Amino acid sequence: MMMMSARIKDTHLILHNKVPRWHEQLQCWCLNFWGQVTVASVKNFQLIAATQPAAGAPTPSQPVLVLPPPPDHDKVILQFGKVAKDMFTMDYHYPLSAFQAFAICLGSFDTKLACE
Repeated sequence: MMMMSARIKDTHLILHNKVPRWHEQLQCWCLNFWGQVTVASVKNFQLIAATQPAAGAPTPSQPVLVLPPPPDHDKVILQFGKVAKDMFTMDYHYPLSAFQAFAICLGSFDTKLACE
């Protein structure tokens, strides 16, 4: 059992933005938030697990184990979006904790303050 816990401790989860799809009727790139996000904003995003490390990603000192994708490889692990003026929603799933998800969402405000 000790061996198993040591292996889990050394694994990393790599997340990346879900790629939007072109919406023919709206003539724009869109993400499906399934009714959870109601206002268009540059701060809206969805994160999914990477199926392989990003090209050019820095090599960590310990080996990185990219977790295999779930059966639905576009399963959203974290989504954040605007629902009203100065009001946002955050949905997250395992393996993220509430603290990790909230920290990622707060970090998105730091880089996009002047965009709207």
